[in-house]
Amino acid sequence: MIGVVVPTYNRRQNLELLLDSLARQTIQDFHVIITDDGSTDGTREFVELRARDHPWQNRLQWISCGPHQGTRIGRARNIGTANLSAGTRLLLMLDSDLVLRPEALALYADAHVRHSRHVLFGRVDWLPPMDRSAVAAAIAEGTLHRLRRLVPPKSERVAGTFTGPELRTNLFVRHVHEPTAMDPGWALSLNVGWPLDLYWAIGGFDETFRYGYSDMEMGARASEAGARCLACPGLWALHVWHPKPAEMLVEMQFDLDRYIRRHGGYLRRAGFGHALEAEIDWTLWCHYHAERGGAPARWQGRLWAVSADRRHRLALPGQVWFDRLGYDGPGNGDVAGRDLARAADHGVAAELS
Repeated sequence: MIGVVVPTYNRRQNLELLLDSLARQTIQDFHVIITDDGSTDGTREFVELRARDHPWQNRLQWISCGPHQGTRIGRARNIGTANLSAGTRLLLMLDSDLVLRPEALALYADAHVRHSRHVLFGRVDWLPPMDRSAVAAAIAEGTLHRLRRLVPPKSERVAGTFTGPELRTNLFVRHVHEPTAMDPGWALSLNVGWPLDLYWAIGGFDETFRYGYSDMEMGARASEAGARCLACPGLWALHVWHPKPAEMLVEMQFDLDRYIRRHGGYLRRAGFGHALEAEIDWTLWCHYHAERGGAPARWQGRLWAVSADRRHRLALPGQVWFDRLGYDGPGNGDVAGRDLARAADHGVAAELS
């Protein structure tokens, strides 16, 4: 049996679309758990009302993750997975802002029968901003394939959210879709099927991660453990655009720092480190930590933190920041003045609310 886990926080409107697409699946041998991280928009009432309607009887469940205390998506996924029904063999992880083609669950079931030990990656294409009524109509009319034609040909960010085609081009351009070694960069949890025993064998999600990179961190552990995966282009889903709050983007950066610190050596050996560097926001102090190769310096009468490659600098308001960044000393000559002069200036380190 397939168990679907969907974490959510104040995304009732998007969740309605996802459940509508799941209700129209060509097979119904699956159950869905919605793990709610403290929503205040009526998510619980909506899910529990929907659970009593056809075709959801006894197959749709709302579970609380407690009061909202900042994004805790990994914790929500672990809670949902721990509550899956007995007999569940395949965990399907979905985000609440996806809609699935009607054949998706049938295709997942078939792929799992043939590749029961492999992680199954479905494609995600990112819709541009549009009225949700257009998405609802496409679900009701069975025309999501037509809606998919509106996906922009090139990926870009709009208000913090991607639009455009599947981001993992190296995963889905393969001519022969056979099982392959896991690349941690592929391990997005938007639309992916995990063998349940593998999920727990590697420990599930690390709950110290809050929003971004928790899935890639788990993917790195799976990769190091020798897990293999299968790209399934036919398992496509559409991401429904919505703006991403600024605080979530900051949380992603701190999780990125945690991810690099924990798995940096492995990621460099796997050739994935360069791609991560392009995602770093150097205005945030976390990226100058000593464990990342950052160093302290005194220059022109100020205290500075400098990145490992000496290409970025951030002014520090006081020496108290040295402890926060793991620096041992005050930085008397650790970094040459000419390197600091060449480094890009990213302002002054600031406390985050």
